[in-house]
Formats: sequence, structure tokens, C-alpha cells
Amino acid sequence: MKDKKLLILLHGYGANGMDLMPIGDYIKKAVTKFELDYFAPDAFEICDSNPYGFQWFKLSPDRDYSYNAEVEKVSAKVFSDIILQETQNRHIKISDVILCGFSQGGMVALSTSLTTKDKPLATICLSGLLVDDINPIGEMQPNILVMHGEEDDVLPIDFYNKTKQQLDHHGIEYQAKSYPNLGHSISQDELDDLIIFLENL
Repeated sequence: MKDKKLLILLHGYGANGMDLMPIGDYIKKAVTKFELDYFAPDAFEICDSNPYGFQWFKLSPDRDYSYNAEVEKVSAKVFSDIILQETQNRHIKISDVILCGFSQGGMVALSTSLTTKDKPLATICLSGLLVDDINPIGEMQPNILVMHGEEDDVLPIDFYNKTKQQLDHHGIEYQAKSYPNLGHSISQDELDDLIIFLENL
């Protein structure tokens, strides 16, 4: 019998969990190494700029992305209310979880993984970034994958480069890949590489 793993997908700012369901479905069908289920929750707050969507945290006017009290709080809540809750409901371990986020969800995925002692199996950040001023907890970091479009006009490629620098600074191992001609979205090439990453875990 294959191992059971859970892919938790965190959506971007102003979106909702439904947005990532097709991606979850695609990955679930494509992965052969283990039995994969997926879950795409809505963020905890209604979005400030889109009442039909949700946000993990407020955007500061100057787009200053740091590990402030709000990001710290939401990271702890993602761990307790989503990861812990889902693993208990499904009778699996936290180390069976793959945490994957897009854009603001990618920021939260990284900040959650890096600041909890109980690490998920892997953390994937798509078109996101590692917030400033974070102090990673625990020596054993999860398998980290960072992916970004080189033509991203929402979170420019500079954020990708800065994320790699910060991970290097903290001595955290990771895999990273950027994609020419890709804007602020998820491409088929990215998904194919993500599936290879999962198969190699």
C-alpha cells in the first residue's frame, strides 16, 4: 500500500481555495510515488480590496513584506487550524504534509514551515517570497522548492533572488527555478517540474 500524503494549497491575495482546486487535481493524478490527497482552504480574512476573495494578511501600503506580528500570527494559525487539524482528521503525521502556496500563499507557506518545530515533508513557494526579518526555528528544514516567473509584474523576480539569498544566509537547503516569459501565474512547465520534485522526495 502506498504512503498517504496531503497537499495543502494556500491561495494568493484576493483569491480563494477554489482557485487552486484544478492544480490540486492535476498534481494528485500525476504523482505516482504516493497516494496524494489535497486540500485548498480559504484564508481567514475577507480581502480588503476584493470582498469576494480572501487574504492571509493585510498588504502594507509600501509593500513591505516582513515577519511582523500579523504574519507571525497567521503562520501560527495556518499551523494550528489547518495543518494540525487536517493531519488529526486524516490520521496522518505532519511530516506527511506538503505545503504549497501561490503569491501571498507562498509567503505564508514559507513563513509557517520555517517557524514551526514540526516540519512538513516539503514546502513549495510559487511566485512568492520569504518575508524579511524571519528567524527560522529548528535545524532540520523541510524540502523547499521556490519557483518564479521572470516576467512577474506583481512580485518581480527580484523577490525570488532575495528569497534565495535569505535562505542561503540562514544555511537552509532548497531547490529553485525561474521561468522565462512567465508572469504572475502558474505554468505547465512549473507544474511538471513540481511533480518531478514530489516524485523525488
